[in-house]
Amino acid sequence: MTKRGQGGINAAILVAIIFGLILLYILAIPQKDRDVILDGNSGTTTIVSSGSSANTTLLKEAVGTIEDRDLDKGEHDIPSFTLFQTAGAKVLKKVPSFQVRNGIFDFSPREVRFSTPDASLTSNVLLSFSVSKAQGTLIIKLNGNNIFEGGLEGSAPQPISLSKEDLKDENVLEFSVSGVGWKFWTTNQYQVDEFLITADISDKSRQSSRSVFFVSRKEFDNLETSSFRFNPECSPSNVGILDVQLNSRPLFSGVPDCGTVNKVEFPPTLLEPGENVIGFTTTKGTYLIDQVQVKTELVKEVFPIFYFDVNETVFSDITNKTVDASVELDFVDDDNTKRLDLNINGHLTNVDQKKPTFSRKITSWIEEGNNYIEIRPKTRVNIVELRVILEEIEEE
Repeated sequence: MTKRGQGGINAAILVAIIFGLILLYILAIPQKDRDVILDGNSGTTTIVSSGSSANTTLLKEAVGTIEDRDLDKGEHDIPSFTLFQTAGAKVLKKVPSFQVRNGIFDFSPREVRFSTPDASLTSNVLLSFSVSKAQGTLIIKLNGNNIFEGGLEGSAPQPISLSKEDLKDENVLEFSVSGVGWKFWTTNQYQVDEFLITADISDKSRQSSRSVFFVSRKEFDNLETSSFRFNPECSPSNVGILDVQLNSRPLFSGVPDCGTVNKVEFPPTLLEPGENVIGFTTTKGTYLIDQVQVKTELVKEVFPIFYFDVNETVFSDITNKTVDASVELDFVDDDNTKRLDLNINGHLTNVDQKKPTFSRKITSWIEEGNNYIEIRPKTRVNIVELRVILEEIEEE
């Protein structure tokens, strides 16, 4: 009795070991093979080894949301524009008349205050005046620096140029006349008339231009390369640096090739989804900028492809016309029109409907071995499930 009991225990231990090895094997193999063993169906491919293949699912796949990108590049055209700088004469100060005197008991200098605009915009600052009385040496100082000292002949002397280095935002011109020396009974004096300070002031408002273009979210999400091109009509010897910025970041700086299309590659990271601003600025000369275009190349669109296998047994049932193969689609049940093409082993079929389900026989398109279905969306579609199934052909 003891030996027989021990034999039963040993057999139980052996069965447990075998079961444990089988369990470890199932856990170690890939998920899809495990599903075949546990469920009898891989989820995407079913291989029938014997018997009828009717009511078999060859492919079953949850697809999700897909959409057609409807573009493989973006071209954003910018209107032509002209950059130039204008300068016009402007009166900075005007005084009708005044006198400066210097005698023993009569010393009367005169100060004239005036402002200058931005130094970078101001040039050719001139002091002009006429005199109706001239006795002694006239002394003129600008902000404490002598700019003229001497006698004047004639009623309208040549205009005096005021150096930009001596000018400030707020300036003081001081007029005085030399002393009489030993001729104490006399008075030196100047009668200054028609006093004017003029300057050429540049207008920078046309030295820059800004344009806005838009990049869609779909384009932005698929950017691969980007560039911009422009054709500047200009004279190389008469123009200054042209600066181009995209979204306030430097894109180009230099004197471009005049009269030809200039192309500049730039990283797509400078672009933003939605509004983008491109700006052109120059400091000198005239530019006519046309044929401006920002161009993007997008990553090549890849449509989803699903594969399934048809073994010899299944294919034999198909060719013997005992089963039919059908492709089925389940959509999200909404009011949107579902538009897409199915490419099944090189054969195209079109889907254009609002119904939540689609089915079509594809028996003649099935091949032995590897098969594929490519989905080419024409709109945004939400596909719950894609299936390829085999159904028994009923005898008439």
